[in-house]
Amino acid sequence: MNRTNIGIIAHVDAGKTTLTEQLLFRSGATLRPGRVDDGTTQTDYMSIERQRGISVKAATTYLTWQSVEINLIDTPGHTDFAAEVERSLQVLDCAVLCLSAVEGVQAQSEQYCAALRKLEIPLLLFINKTDRTGADEVRVLDEARNILGLTPILYNRPETWLLQLAEHDDALAEDWLKGKPVSQKRLQLAMAEQTSRGLVTPVVSGSALHGTGIESLLDLLAAIAPRAAGDPNGPVAGIVFKVEHDQRLGRIAYVRLYSGTMRNRDSLNNANRGTVNKIVQIRKASGRKAVDIGILSAGDIAAVCGLSDVTAGDVLGDPDLVPRKITVVHPLLRIRLRPQTDRDYTALVAACMELSAEDPKLDMIWVPGVRQLLLNVTGVIQTEILIALLHERFGLSVTTEPPKIIYKETPVKPAIGYDAYTMPKPCWAIVKFEIEPLPTGSGVIYESHTPDTRIHYRYQGQVAQTIPIALQQGPQGWEVTDLKVILADGEDHHVHTHPLDFATVTPIALMKGLVAAGTRLLEPIQRFNLSVPDAFSRRMISQIAQMRGTLEADNSIEAGRRHLTGKVPAATSLDFPVFVAQATGGRGILNMTFDSYQPCPEGQGEPAEYRGINPLDRDRYILQIRGALQSE
Repeated sequence: MNRTNIGIIAHVDAGKTTLTEQLLFRSGATLRPGRVDDGTTQTDYMSIERQRGISVKAATTYLTWQSVEINLIDTPGHTDFAAEVERSLQVLDCAVLCLSAVEGVQAQSEQYCAALRKLEIPLLLFINKTDRTGADEVRVLDEARNILGLTPILYNRPETWLLQLAEHDDALAEDWLKGKPVSQKRLQLAMAEQTSRGLVTPVVSGSALHGTGIESLLDLLAAIAPRAAGDPNGPVAGIVFKVEHDQRLGRIAYVRLYSGTMRNRDSLNNANRGTVNKIVQIRKASGRKAVDIGILSAGDIAAVCGLSDVTAGDVLGDPDLVPRKITVVHPLLRIRLRPQTDRDYTALVAACMELSAEDPKLDMIWVPGVRQLLLNVTGVIQTEILIALLHERFGLSVTTEPPKIIYKETPVKPAIGYDAYTMPKPCWAIVKFEIEPLPTGSGVIYESHTPDTRIHYRYQGQVAQTIPIALQQGPQGWEVTDLKVILADGEDHHVHTHPLDFATVTPIALMKGLVAAGTRLLEPIQRFNLSVPDAFSRRMISQIAQMRGTLEADNSIEAGRRHLTGKVPAATSLDFPVFVAQATGGRGILNMTFDSYQPCPEGQGEPAEYRGINPLDRDRYILQIRGALQSE
């Protein structure tokens, strides 16, 4: 198999899509390169992308160079669409980080490099826009070393290879010291091996707009990028990294296959959904265009049609044979959508369900009783794009309320939660929970200390399945975390207990226990890395203090720039990137990533309105569960 799967990642306006166009053109995959300004690119094919000149969705295409089949995934550059990048990273053999020679390393570059390290995916660099005024390759290489922690090696300067590669290769070092000749082929193999281990990062520079450096990058990909692995005769195992919808074909899943072979009309198991669907068609896609190939083998990427319930991020086949999942993006904002008229709610909910299949991090919440429709987002640009998509794709005009920070809550002290659901007959379910607070970051732990003679195992299974659902909203309306829930006692009845009785009583008893324990809010905390000219450091430190932020002690000055690291609440730092850009005239480099949820100071944070009927309103809650309560 002589194939590799490459992701093109970059910050906004680094020229990533133009780079993809030139790779396609120079390799002969297209007759001419498309232009972002003209809206003619292969990978930005959505009308909203062409109108705005930014990538919103990851897009696939492919080419061949020096007998190597190269699948390319062009990812969005804006941080608001980092979820698309997160899903794409998981299916790569190698990534190309495109940096602008003018702007250099930007905010999300460090975040993506850290994720690639965790996934052990090799990285190559393309320094773009070397023809522009203000371009400084030396500065960008220094930033790659000092900020990204990379060890660049110049691919077009083979005379420098031996000295660098010998640092990690004893045999090369020995031959160099003895004055023995070392072939270019041997050095190239050493570079490929050290790149795969993250010891060096090959670099090519050029101008995507003018096509310079493109063939060198293609040579680099063919020579250095690891080849896709996988047994085509093994059990089927693949990852859905993208979902889109087509009016004729329905839901289309973009799949990287790690093992086995898929064919048209095969039945396929979805490990996440527990469902089986029949493949209708397998297509090789290049942007919007696609051809039916009928077969997908291990190591390759294709668009699979016929998986009606698939969602981006799903695992198809054997989950043990795919790479582990990594989380880069944590949406910290929640918006409420309202249609132009109430009669459009049904269509709006259906549209948001479709969009949530494409981006599960939207995590749609729909409360019919109060007509409340909520989505989780990462920023203002994503919100604007969602509104535009709903209008353009679904013909829906919507408004949004101002976004709210997504808080969580946790119990303050140990407590007991008890309820006996024994009326009105037929029903019988009694539970007693012990609730214990846990340290921050512990998550939820559930244990049963109740024997099957008190509550049958079948009903205990209902309790275990219901607890995560019940904890989605606590007394203050937010998800409850960092606690242990113990089923300490309870009772079923061999005659009166009916299916789902324990699913009904569990939220009631749990909410009673949480009220008795008392809960406090947890707020999302962001970790920041900030690099600014030292003249601006006092102003930055003052602003960080005003935002309730904290600085770490190892802040340093290097080459006239102050490097500040620390933590700051998301609630106070939403406009921090704008502040840094304006205050430094664009010379500040800020990277902010989710760190953790921490207790809110007294008087900070905002409870949320409970969605639906609160289990504490016991009678109405039970009537709703039993279907005896009219919709409101």
